Amino acid sequence: MLAPASRWRHALLRAGRLELIIVQRIVPLARYRSVRFTTNSINLLGNGWVYLPLAAAIFFAQIRHPVAVLQAALLSTLIGHLFYRALKQRVARMRPFDRDPALQSLSKVLDKYSFPSGHCMTLTTALVPIAHAAPATVPLAVGALALLALCRLIAAHHYPSDVLAGIGLGAAIALPVSAWLMPA
Repeated sequence: MLAPASRWRHALLRAGRLELIIVQRIVPLARYRSVRFTTNSINLLGNGWVYLPLAAAIFFAQIRHPVAVLQAALLSTLIGHLFYRALKQRVARMRPFDRDPALQSLSKVLDKYSFPSGHCMTLTTALVPIAHAAPATVPLAVGALALLALCRLIAAHHYPSDVLAGIGLGAAIALPVSAWLMPA
């Protein structure tokens, strides 16, 4: 019987074959200058540059309980990164551009492995508290997450299951933290 981490690796390896085909079909979108520019810009913002303006927007957008929203986002992100690092090292899934030499990374990656997507996890941990405090922002949050997830695929940095796992991990952490720290 395989250990849990080995079972994950084995399942991801099997799924990775199909997912690699998906990435191979999406990556050619980067040949269009506007798609390449947008993908690189979104990925750069996801490296951390978007979070200070997002924090400022919490205060300027008249969101209820802005300090609690910021606290929930920061705590969720901190907890997420504790799990994320350990999970990424245990699973050790190669990135699509490492598996297929025909795929070119559009930009430098921040770490070695692909599962789960830290960019998607972090954006989720930041957006869930905002959506919790201001439900009208849910469509915008979903759109931002979908755009980031697509850009991670176009850049050949992640597989679909990586971005979904990042979003799932972020939501699994941020939802209870938001419910706990933020008044109803």
